[in-house]
Formats: sequence, C-alpha cells, structure tokens
Amino acid sequence: MVFFIKEWPNKTATLMADNGTVLWTFSSVDEAQRVCREWYSMQADNVQRSAGCLDPMVSTCAVA
Repeated sequence: MVFFIKEWPNKTATLMADNGTVLWTFSSVDEAQRVCREWYSMQADNVQRSAGCLDPMVSTCAVA
C-alpha cells in the first residue's frame, strides 16, 4: 500500500492512502511520517513472520 502525507497551510498533515482515503490528520509532517514508518515497520515484521522473507514493496510512504 502506498501512503501520501499532505501538509496543509496551518502545518497540520494528513496521512492518505493512494486512493485518496484520509486515514488520519496529525499536528505535523514529522508526526505523520513517524506513524507511517511505525506502521510500515509492523507490516514488514508481519510479512517476515508469515512468509519467511521481507518484500520491500509491501508499503511506501511519501510526502506530497
């Protein structure tokens, strides 16, 4: 899954799925990136446990 982080004029940031679905709004881009990295890390751990390997294409996080 691909995520995008949209920064607003008031410096809040919205984490969105690649289809435009708003997942959450944070007080800053830094906070949104932290949450995105944590989610990716948990997903990568789950893939490793279930498949015995790590697929680097499981998820991507980008700031728009």
